[in-house]
Amino acid sequence: MSRLPPKPPKTTAQKSHARPEYAVIGETLRAFRVEAGLTQVDLAGRLGRSQNYVSQAETGQKRLDGLQLLDWSRACGRSLEEFGATVEARLAG
Repeated sequence: MSRLPPKPPKTTAQKSHARPEYAVIGETLRAFRVEAGLTQVDLAGRLGRSQNYVSQAETGQKRLDGLQLLDWSRACGRSLEEFGATVEARLAG
């Protein structure tokens, strides 16, 4: 009885949390907060969240969905459209 040849190694897609774009998103979240003159505690209060939530979002440990990004942007006096444009500009540059 002959053996089958070994299967070639599988190539898998890069895990989304490891994508370098997440660093840009975190940097943009932080920039919006700082430009609004808010501390993490201040922003957390506006969002009804903990300071740890803000820290984790800015460092990429927590992923935010679209509504959370909208809330963050508005709490910083900005729009979601501005957030997206800022991220796109940082990725292009």
